[in-house]
Amino acid sequence: MKKQFKLGENAIGGIISINKTKTAVKIEALDYYDKHIILSGYYDLKYRNEINNYLNELTSCYYADKITEFIYKN
Repeated sequence: MKKQFKLGENAIGGIISINKTKTAVKIEALDYYDKHIILSGYYDLKYRNEINNYLNELTSCYYADKITEFIYKN
């Protein structure tokens, strides 16, 4: 499953891209205008706290929690 969250000035680069498989998730911070990768992380789904911490580095805690919920709900 792949999903992009366009958060604008609330995130590094403006876009957080999630690419989830059955066992792992790849999280990328993309530039809003040309979509190049600014930061990227790859995590096993069993490390929920690490995923949330990385998302907190990329965006506010509100959006980090919403994206983490999305990852584990779907």
